[in-house]
Amino acid sequence: MRLTTRLSTALTVLGLALSARAQAPAQPPPDESVLGEFVVTGTQQERLPRIAILPSLSPDLEDVIVRGVVRRDFELTGLFEVIPDSKAPPGLYGFDDPIDVPAWKKLGAEAIVKVAARADKTPGKIQVLGIAYFLNVGQEPVYQKTIVVNKSEARVTGHRITDALLGALTGRPGGFASEFTFSARWGNNRRVFRMDSDGNGLTPLSDPGDHSIAPTWGPNHSLYYLLSKQYAPYALHVFSMGTHKPVQLPFKTSLYGVAFDKTFTRMALAVSENGRSAIYVGNPDGTSMKRVSTTELATHPVFSPSGKLAWVGGDAEGMQRIFVDNKPVSPAGFTAAAPTFCDTEDGIRLVYSVQVGGDRQDLVASNEDGRNIARLTQGQGSNTSPACSPDGRLLAFFSTRNKQPGVYLMSLKRFSTQQISSQMGEGLRWAALPPVANAP
Repeated sequence: MRLTTRLSTALTVLGLALSARAQAPAQPPPDESVLGEFVVTGTQQERLPRIAILPSLSPDLEDVIVRGVVRRDFELTGLFEVIPDSKAPPGLYGFDDPIDVPAWKKLGAEAIVKVAARADKTPGKIQVLGIAYFLNVGQEPVYQKTIVVNKSEARVTGHRITDALLGALTGRPGGFASEFTFSARWGNNRRVFRMDSDGNGLTPLSDPGDHSIAPTWGPNHSLYYLLSKQYAPYALHVFSMGTHKPVQLPFKTSLYGVAFDKTFTRMALAVSENGRSAIYVGNPDGTSMKRVSTTELATHPVFSPSGKLAWVGGDAEGMQRIFVDNKPVSPAGFTAAAPTFCDTEDGIRLVYSVQVGGDRQDLVASNEDGRNIARLTQGQGSNTSPACSPDGRLLAFFSTRNKQPGVYLMSLKRFSTQQISSQMGEGLRWAALPPVANAP
């Protein structure tokens, strides 16, 4: 029987833990109360401000796309009750038509948003308009801008307008001009994918004949991931400007994870080492790498916006906890995985998954040091691989809830949850798109 090189290292790393787990007597299930109180959906207890996204009567595809993107983004925020199109007052809704503020106010709108697009006089270009009124602060728009962009950029421009409108209405710009990356099964292999922040544009990026895992965004929004060809050890590769190429590193054994800090001046790698694994940190080009972890096993590195470094640490007894700067912060007795950090309006929160029995995982959140823990999911299938939006308002994760597996978004302000994709996978990461000069 042939034991592949690609799997042998991973099996060796897990060997001590599995052996110890098999020999140890059965333990009672851990007390789930240490995972914190389950967060109740905020929309059941708190009234949401009503917002009107003006309907589109234009036959132009670009107008329909931009308006549809903005409306869906506002629905996904969980911050507003979006007034249905069916309740729109009669009137004109063209690009140059004025907004009937009093009519919308009678419907209970507390904020009004108009977005529209039309062809520009330059071939291949479109004009995109965004206007927002916050009725509590007067009759003048809090945001108004018209920009000219390429016709092919209608969808991403819609996301950028949403971010600007959220900034005008809430004081904190949105994070929808962004994208996901993750790996997922492709036949007998794993393949790296990317996807828009609202679940559109799912696209495979890596070769279907390779085994590609653990992607993350790096300097200049290049995509780094681990690749194994023909059962060789996992090696670091980068996808940039449409080209895949290997990254030269001083390690010849398998890698298990890669991460960059928010300045992209530090890179962390999980490296196979003598049947175990360790976290090394150094320069993005692979130089000056130094070991920083002290646990027997260390995988899934991720940096906090504050500069702290988290990873999944384990020992020979099979215990697997979240470590932040070499200190365990997840509750003892629970197998923890997939840490991520969210830079929220209320400060930085550490989010990760914990094994809760029945082959299920739930998500919990805490401070960076593990205090003030709260349970984000409970009794809703298995929930894995959390990733936070660039603005810290939304948490994305894979879930099997309601017999509808896929990617879900949770508002970290209202704690409402919506599905955006039926795709399952692992290693979910979320990052902002590069800024543009002609931004809304």
